[in-house]
Amino acid sequence: MEIECRYDVKFVDGWQPEALKKCLAGAHRIVMTAHSNADGDAVGSLTAMFALIHAITQSGNQAISLTPMLPDGCPEDLAWLPHTDLILSGKSDLQRCQETIREADLIVCMDLSTLDRTGVLAESIKASQARKVLFDHHIGPDRDAFDLVVSDPEISSTCELIYWAFRISYGREVFDGDSAASLFTGLCTDTGTFTYSNRQQSIYLAAGELSQMGIDPMEINRQIKNVFTEARLKFFGYAMSQLLTVYPEQQAALMVIRKEDMQRYGVESADLTGLVNEVMKLHIVDCAILVREEENRVRLSLRSKRFTDVNQMAGELFNGGGHTRAAGATSFLSLDETVDSVKRKLGVGV
Repeated sequence: MEIECRYDVKFVDGWQPEALKKCLAGAHRIVMTAHSNADGDAVGSLTAMFALIHAITQSGNQAISLTPMLPDGCPEDLAWLPHTDLILSGKSDLQRCQETIREADLIVCMDLSTLDRTGVLAESIKASQARKVLFDHHIGPDRDAFDLVVSDPEISSTCELIYWAFRISYGREVFDGDSAASLFTGLCTDTGTFTYSNRQQSIYLAAGELSQMGIDPMEINRQIKNVFTEARLKFFGYAMSQLLTVYPEQQAALMVIRKEDMQRYGVESADLTGLVNEVMKLHIVDCAILVREEENRVRLSLRSKRFTDVNQMAGELFNGGGHTRAAGATSFLSLDETVDSVKRKLGVGV
């Protein structure tokens, strides 16, 4: 059954599929990247973009080089996705990443609203004279930093955004099993497997079409959910039992993680993916905030169910942002000062 396309995905200058086609048709050295501490939507977007551009350029006999890269490399729990073995890491191979960026004539960024989210790659990307394209679903993308922006903050994920953009521009035949698996992964991880606030029917239409493209949705969900190491599982238990404070009157919860907590269990930042969502299972909690100490900074992850606009909260706290129900921020205060600021915002005792 043919499913009708969703035609209201927004380019910065209106819906112009030809603008995307023109960018890709004229490129010979393409770099693709996403944000630091990459999650399923970021890695799924990146690997899907690699597969899609490869398919488009191969069909047109276009001689190009395609280089996917991530500021911190690919997280181990997403290394099962196709083409992750080709991803360069800014953490372990920065010089090669910088040289590749300098030689690029097109840079495609995904799942970020500003170039600063590309971490150690940011300065090289900013300095590049290459055309820059952004695919993103966050509120307030930095449109001035890109030549073309594909943006829709009402859409579920960057993977869904990419699906509709390429579906409309090139048709269903451009997708294969690899691109479909990557896009379905990002769609699932950014929606909690369709459990978050998903008002747009387009997410279910996209999932339905992707499921018909030679993928195994059950296996993808198994790979997403059943990837815990023993250390990570034990740390989740420790964090929930020892590091979580619930404020019933405010319908809020706060989890504070210090570097020594992570060192004790041998886990890294990537191992904390999904931890704040576990807090949201508490029926009395509408807003949950995870505060994580890192080198020279503190990262915040904010989630809400119904009433709290965490995008606004993140912006007011540390100029962060994201979505109404999921946002993030970075503080350069000490951990204790950051926690005090969060408590004041929640209206609890400091």
